[in-house]
Amino acid sequence: MKNLISFKTATKLSLVIFSLLALFHLAIIIGIVLFDYAPIEYLWGGRMETKNQLLGFEFISFLITFLSIIVVLIHTERLNKPRFKKAAHIFIWILSVIFVLNTVGNIVAETNFEKSFSVVTLMLAILCLRMALEKKKN
Repeated sequence: MKNLISFKTATKLSLVIFSLLALFHLAIIIGIVLFDYAPIEYLWGGRMETKNQLLGFEFISFLITFLSIIVVLIHTERLNKPRFKKAAHIFIWILSVIFVLNTVGNIVAETNFEKSFSVVTLMLAILCLRMALEKKKN
């Protein structure tokens, strides 16, 4: 895998995708709060029953996505926090597993909108795995 995707490419692509996902979740939050628009039927497998439920889940998703950006920045040493380097490396491994599981979940989702996100989550699984495989610098 190291020969297919460079560490640098994996980090740049993952940061772009995480940033776009953060904007996506933020747009949904803004849509609910400011415009009273809650696309319940398209998100979270259509399992949300109220806009407040959707708002809560989207807020958590936004925070996790933002945390993922911070973790990638720490892991790549763009954010100099040596104290958190090991935790960031472990979190990258966890993200790899979560995105593999999320890909499966998106593939079996009921809506085509969510099924289309399986491509994004598969890419993130591969990119996170590539970052996790990088040997630590001493």
